[in-house]
Amino acid sequence: MVVLSASVCTRQGKALVSRQFVEMNRLRVEGLLAAFPKLVEHGQQHTYIETDSVRYVYQPLENAMYLLLITTKTSNIVEDLSTLRLLAKVVPDVAGGLQEHAVS
Repeated sequence: MVVLSASVCTRQGKALVSRQFVEMNRLRVEGLLAAFPKLVEHGQQHTYIETDSVRYVYQPLENAMYLLLITTKTSNIVEDLSTLRLLAKVVPDVAGGLQEHAVS
């Protein structure tokens, strides 16, 4: 499993909290996060999107936010989903809720 980045972002792609696990410059991270909302098709049951270079694994949160993992395309999707589920349990506890002001 190669997670490039884990983020909590708004539906517009603005990162509230982001952590990179490999060396990535800020412009690349912001570009990947900005591209994400344009790729999401509302009403879909899938919680991942693949592009030419990365895979987005996400979970919609309350209050128009997403919990988002950006991984390599060769990453194990089952492990990625397990990691996402774990983050979905941890983030509200650490942030004190799922409000935008609490997360940022």
